[in-house]
Amino acid sequence: MNKYGTLREKKGNSLIEFPDNYVIIDIETTGFSPRNCEIIEIGAVKVRNNKIASVFQMLIKPKNPISSYITNLTGITNHMLADASPISEVLDAFVSFIGDNILIGHKVNSDVNFLYDHCKSNIGHDLTNDFIDIRELFRERQRSVLNHQLTSLCEKCAIQNTNAHRALSDCLVGNNLYQSLKYHDGSIACVEELDTLILATEFNLKHSPYKKKCQNLSAPIEKFSRISL
Repeated sequence: MNKYGTLREKKGNSLIEFPDNYVIIDIETTGFSPRNCEIIEIGAVKVRNNKIASVFQMLIKPKNPISSYITNLTGITNHMLADASPISEVLDAFVSFIGDNILIGHKVNSDVNFLYDHCKSNIGHDLTNDFIDIRELFRERQRSVLNHQLTSLCEKCAIQNTNAHRALSDCLVGNNLYQSLKYHDGSIACVEELDTLILATEFNLKHSPYKKKCQNLSAPIEKFSRISL
């Protein structure tokens, strides 16, 4: 039972593991409360054998206009959301995309709570996927690191995210953080070649069954980069 009285009895378990197959997720919302706030964007990156296999990114049309604060934070505008898909359609596609995979993300418990509640109320689906929090992995392996905010972890691992607070970009950053910690204990290391990352993203957006619903990022994917040794 959470503080709002919502029982998430079928919610998956929080794990401390390093699987090879998983889905990185990230969402953008209008606030912090799953009960009172809306999801406006969902991003996901499916990984197989530690390589990006496909990507998912959709904007969601909210019931209420978003605030200027959210626009300034994310770059998402009310105009961008005017023709976006309704949440039930996006959640159906998202649930199909993730299947029963383990979900990974930075502070992912919050995202899972949002998704669980909105899946339950909008499409009658119980989100039972187990999940792994990148922040908790760093706490487990890098006990000397005191600041586990996403920007701080990116600085530590020499990862640049110039399109922060957009769901797909944050997913790609999260995947590099996870891979860096998995294979290099969070030190600077080349995890994924940038060209491969770009090609995988462009290919899967082009061939995705959701391509008509996918919205362009406010900055091109080429702006996502990683410092390699």
